[in-house]
Amino acid sequence: MTELLQARLRALSPTISEIVKLSGAPGASIGILHHGEVIHTEGFGFCNIEKRLVPDQDTIYYLASLSKSFTATMIAMLVERGKLGWDTPVSTILPRFQHWDETVQRKASVVDFLAHRSGLAPKNHIWSTEYGQAAMSREDAVPMVNTLEKLFELGGGFQYNNWGYAIADELITALSDGLSWGNTLENNIFEPLGLSRTITSNSTGLDNGAEPYQALSNGTSHHLDRRPSFEDGQIMQGAVGVQSCVRDLLTYYDALLAAFTDQTQHNTTSSVDNPLVQVPILFQGHAKMFELPSGNENSYALGWARTELPAPMGSIGLNPTYVPEMPIIGKGLKEPKLCIWHQGSNMCSLHFVALLPDTHTAVLVLSNGLANNDVSEWIGELLLETVIDSPEKNDYLELAKVSAKNSTARWPKIKADLDKERIPGTSPLPLASYVGQFYNKNKVLMIEIRHEDKQLQICFQGKHEFWYPMEHYENDVFTWVLTRDENVQRGRFPITWRAFYKIRFQRSDDGRIDRLVWKHDGAFWWRKLLSHWNNRRWAAMMDLAARLGRDCVGRKLSQVEFVAVMATLFRDWRVSPVLADGGETPEAARKRVLNQIETDSASVLLIHMLHPR
Repeated sequence: MTELLQARLRALSPTISEIVKLSGAPGASIGILHHGEVIHTEGFGFCNIEKRLVPDQDTIYYLASLSKSFTATMIAMLVERGKLGWDTPVSTILPRFQHWDETVQRKASVVDFLAHRSGLAPKNHIWSTEYGQAAMSREDAVPMVNTLEKLFELGGGFQYNNWGYAIADELITALSDGLSWGNTLENNIFEPLGLSRTITSNSTGLDNGAEPYQALSNGTSHHLDRRPSFEDGQIMQGAVGVQSCVRDLLTYYDALLAAFTDQTQHNTTSSVDNPLVQVPILFQGHAKMFELPSGNENSYALGWARTELPAPMGSIGLNPTYVPEMPIIGKGLKEPKLCIWHQGSNMCSLHFVALLPDTHTAVLVLSNGLANNDVSEWIGELLLETVIDSPEKNDYLELAKVSAKNSTARWPKIKADLDKERIPGTSPLPLASYVGQFYNKNKVLMIEIRHEDKQLQICFQGKHEFWYPMEHYENDVFTWVLTRDENVQRGRFPITWRAFYKIRFQRSDDGRIDRLVWKHDGAFWWRKLLSHWNNRRWAAMMDLAARLGRDCVGRKLSQVEFVAVMATLFRDWRVSPVLADGGETPEAARKRVLNQIETDSASVLLIHMLHPR
């Protein structure tokens, strides 16, 4: 059976090579562990395009969010040693943790932060700047978390949030006898498992490191001339600070799977000759992500997602933004199959890993570029479906093609959509009125505005090397829109949410510009919109409509209300059509429902509202 699987995996090489090319990725390393044995490794493209070096199982990559598992594993070791409990309030260990919300302050535990159920706003685009350089110091992490807004009550939902792992690495440092987070991981995980090419520093001198790239809009790779500062001693080290290779990671995942099986079977928290402890707790679901139509489990554990196949995956990555519908992995499986998985992405990396505890399997894909889609997910799911011998397989070449096309198309749409929404005919104050430095509440985040070359320019965190030109949008609002290629050339993470590129200045009572609003966190502003309903605004609109002779504003209100309610429902739930009698297929049912929506959503004349029949 193993030889047959190995042959099927080797046969995928041309397809994987084409996915790498279609996605605009420089290269990738893959590895498969099955029944506890490494059965396949391979490299594609280049880890260094300029030197034409092909990656292999020893090529070192920045792991991005695959680092989270190591931080959670280290917390488990501290729990096993009695240094803290899973439910110990963080504030009892970190005196600087003084969140403004009393419940979060008194009760938030390490599990709340590791499982992304703290309820706090993610604010994920403010802690690093161009080329992945740290925008803040590690000492700023706890004060920043103290100011994060609440999206929902503690433990009452799921919102992916890197700041929780900044809290976790602070706990590790506080409880490790003066050792840094990186040294603690090295002493307790890397060395005991023999992970000789797993590091938390950019200055180790190890060879065969993958060079960082980003994909330009034409699909070619642009070499970033600086490496990210994701390492020991920097902010977010616990979320993204590990570097490793396929060989070491498969060794680590092998040890995790062995410990999980042993500790589950014997109802223990430790295993003989295995340093990894409390693994059933690490793999246990602690926060529901979103409801699957099948009713299968879909939750977040500690540093891992947990999904029963068949099901869509990839919700931690970028591809859901680029395709109309995520593929179902494992279609046709007779019994649900538990998959423990995660993804990682930063401005020069995309990764995917899936563990199957029942067959002691790990599927791993590492890539050294931020491509025009989440290339590692498509490759990883292709490999995963091959390993489980999925009866109905997806077309990952087509998914790669569509997602890359849609990804690049989003960039010109930013400006086009902003232009459609602009209020015409407004004028700003004299440009010098907007100049200055603007800080957040705790003085950790700074935005600077200058007047240069007859225009306003913006930079972040005093990085004067990187000024961005601003264009007047409307009233006291300016934009700083980038093209995809301009974004790449600055080594920025790709963000295509148009509100991100709007800066709204606000005036004091005496008319001076004294503050600004930057909507850098889509999760926060969307939930704020849904939770802060202003009836007076609609009353004013209806009064204005009556005076202007417009038709029913109340109907517009009902439409907005409907969209808000449906968006809230579909955040956590999914629907599937009921199949009609006569053997209707799921695809036919889907088309029938979509057609009904389209034909039943035509404009209705006002007279129909006034005189229904």
